[in-house]
Amino acid sequence: MKNGSIPHTIEARALAARQVTLDGRLDAAKLPRLAAAVRALDAPAEVVAEFKRDEEGRYVVDLKVAIVVAVACERCLDTMPLAVSSETRLGIVWTDEQAQTLPSGVEPLLTGDETDLWAVVEDELLLALPPFSYHAAVDCAEKTDRVMQPEIALPIVEEEDSGNNPFGVLAGLKNPAS
Repeated sequence: MKNGSIPHTIEARALAARQVTLDGRLDAAKLPRLAAAVRALDAPAEVVAEFKRDEEGRYVVDLKVAIVVAVACERCLDTMPLAVSSETRLGIVWTDEQAQTLPSGVEPLLTGDETDLWAVVEDELLLALPPFSYHAAVDCAEKTDRVMQPEIALPIVEEEDSGNNPFGVLAGLKNPAS
């Protein structure tokens, strides 16, 4: 399927057996959890889901998702655009036991007969969101009227040994012979 809309529910194993690639867009209105996690979500998500069997015969899907969202800059609290993307290989499994046998680098996609592909795409986008987002320091300085100064290294001042070490008693307990 090329450049169409992404179907809501799919039969992941059947698509993997036939080596189907879904390539399209997922409307922002169909991503309510992502919309709640960001300030604005206006553009659709770009999705490429390549269903296939890997070298060992496991059903897998190579999922690539990307979207531009608006988030708050943690420094100046202004809204800023943020490109979010993820590339993941998901192993299509029926049980938790099968999920535990997947090799590293393959995340489990625990599914029954049908899979909610919109939820899978939304999960991947939520996981790809950074915990903190910042403008460039210069951009924030303009918005906050604060001049960003380069870090100044302060000299290290070593204290003189005055003989009044509060841990001196502990040293005496450790070495009772002295």
